[in-house]
Amino acid sequence: MRKFIEELRYRNVFRVAAAYLVIGWLIAQVADLATDAFNAPDWIMQLLITALLLGLPVALFLAWAFELTPEGIVRADELPETVAKDPRAGRLLDIIIISTLTVAVLLLGYDKLQRSAVPVSNADEKSIAVLPFDDYSPGGDQAWFADGLAEEILNSLARTTDLQVASRTSSFAFRDATHDIPTIAASLGVAHILEGSVRRAGDRLRVTAQLIRADDDKHLWSRTFDGTNEDSISIQEEVAFQIANALKTAMNPEELARMLSGGTRSVEAWETYLKGLALDYEVASQMDMARMFDVIAVFDKAVELDPRFADAHLMLADLWEGQLNPTGTAYSPDGPPYAERKRRYDMALEAASKYARSEYTRVEAEMRAAFFDVRIVDQIVLAKRMTEIEPTRRSGWEWLQYLYMISGNSEGAREAGLTAWDLEPDVGESGSVIITNITDASLDDALRMVDESLNAPNPPPIVLYQSHRVLLEAGQIERAATLVNAYAEQSLDEEGTIIMRVRQACAEGQVDQAEALFANVNEKSNSRWLFLKLLGRDDEARELLRPLDKPETLSMLAGYLTYLYFEPRDYPLLWKTLSDQGIDRPLAQPLSYRCKRKDNI
Repeated sequence: MRKFIEELRYRNVFRVAAAYLVIGWLIAQVADLATDAFNAPDWIMQLLITALLLGLPVALFLAWAFELTPEGIVRADELPETVAKDPRAGRLLDIIIISTLTVAVLLLGYDKLQRSAVPVSNADEKSIAVLPFDDYSPGGDQAWFADGLAEEILNSLARTTDLQVASRTSSFAFRDATHDIPTIAASLGVAHILEGSVRRAGDRLRVTAQLIRADDDKHLWSRTFDGTNEDSISIQEEVAFQIANALKTAMNPEELARMLSGGTRSVEAWETYLKGLALDYEVASQMDMARMFDVIAVFDKAVELDPRFADAHLMLADLWEGQLNPTGTAYSPDGPPYAERKRRYDMALEAASKYARSEYTRVEAEMRAAFFDVRIVDQIVLAKRMTEIEPTRRSGWEWLQYLYMISGNSEGAREAGLTAWDLEPDVGESGSVIITNITDASLDDALRMVDESLNAPNPPPIVLYQSHRVLLEAGQIERAATLVNAYAEQSLDEEGTIIMRVRQACAEGQVDQAEALFANVNEKSNSRWLFLKLLGRDDEARELLRPLDKPETLSMLAGYLTYLYFEPRDYPLLWKTLSDQGIDRPLAQPLSYRCKRKDNI
């Protein structure tokens, strides 16, 4: 045996084995990076590793069977004893091994350094963020479809009760970001990332999706779907199913059916719905409320194409509800009169309930309907039911926070708001609502949320708008001032800019400047009451809303309960409606940053 080992050493078999293993490892590392960069299918890497493994015995056989001599390569058994081996062979192998090991050590050191720079995440293993899909279409005009596809996959995954899914706004903030996957995942507090791309040309469709584990940047699942536009819904469903399956979520058949249901089998209706979602997000982010009825028209088209499309009906109900509440940021004074808005809302809500895909949607529709009878206690019961049906779905907790807040239960509002925020720390429109509703219950919590939102990439105007109010409430007047110009540059909402400038002027004691700004506001503005309260003109503000205290417009007046400096006791019918439900809301407190006048100091 010793003689055999000596012969192996003499023929450089050990050196060849070491060199082959080191070089093979280096080739595999480079190939792994290349396949990731080019989105190559998994079988390419598998084929390469198989070839490298099969090549090892071949290399060892060649090292045993042949020798390198000064005259060239000859068979070992034909080498005369008088002919010496070429001494360069061993030295060459040593150089190859040492050089390759040096490169390997440098690569490992760089990789370790890179990983140490990535924030450590304590994310739940069953958590994921869906990044916006890239549009690789020849015309570059399918971003709306790519975004919509990613959002629908996100929504499907969010219906899985034991899977935490980062919000759309938080995930989509990393569009075109140069950060690596571990950094993005740590920022979003998730353990996995889904990324992908879309390519549409004529009737052909290609969708590529990849599930990546963040802690080691490893691809757990990857697939390319080729088909026609008619296959788009089934592709969305298949991706959601495969991801849920890969993360080993606990889904019974009922949950699985709910997750996969796209709400329609009409591809045209579904694509119209995706266009509506994209336009709604654009309008809401920019607070360009003049285009809100354009958004409604798109969803009208979707339900025209498929009258049983429950999700599209629910979106219409949500949009029309925004047009019935003059205190909301989505309200537009243009468009049809109140009676027509209410009729359209009722129609959409009835259809959403009738064709609802889940118990959650049916309860939500019933809860929304109760608002227009100002049945706040009934709404609270129904919102609680929503949180019981799907405890990991944030919208139920948002509703509960809002209802607790307007009914005077500040501690309940705080707990519901914190639950909603912990489920999805959203820096978009929905997150700004949580911040707004928690401010009066817990200013410290609101400030923490503001810091998280403002430190996120590209916070939208709605976040700047609501954060400005929180900072003024906290007395951070100079910091608040920096948000005013930032909002004016990003938003298309001129009146929102004026509101922020009036707020800031009042907080700085510039009463004349605030009054001058208000002089340019349209007399029919739905924000007129808010301006009057900011300016400290409380008597005028009170009388402005007096005509709403009647049965047909009571829900509009109840919308002002959003503001805790609104006093419902000034309006007999509204106060009786609240008192009959056992609601004893605390007395209104004036704004701390309102303009100070001799009669309100």
